[in-house]
Amino acid sequence: MGWLSRLAERYALTPEKLAGNELRDTRLSLFQAERQLLEAEMRVDYHRNVLFLLEAIAIDGVESVADRQRPQHPSSLQRPLVLHQVLQAELADGKRMTRS
Repeated sequence: MGWLSRLAERYALTPEKLAGNELRDTRLSLFQAERQLLEAEMRVDYHRNVLFLLEAIAIDGVESVADRQRPQHPSSLQRPLVLHQVLQAELADGKRMTRS
């Protein structure tokens, strides 16, 4: 009979256990609401950017908008290094280090 009362005490719904369950559920609801809010803000930003783009195209024309959004070409001095150039520089640095 003692084990039955301990079992009942362990699994009985007390106000504290109910509050713990509600707290967990409320935290989950808050997390989901915050996620939905962030997703809604992202959708608003997307549609706002599309609206600005379409307004700019309607006013200035597609060519000028495309020219403004096209990335600037790096000059010949700022060209990115090719992998073999990087490796050659590292080998030269390594040879200098071993000579020292």
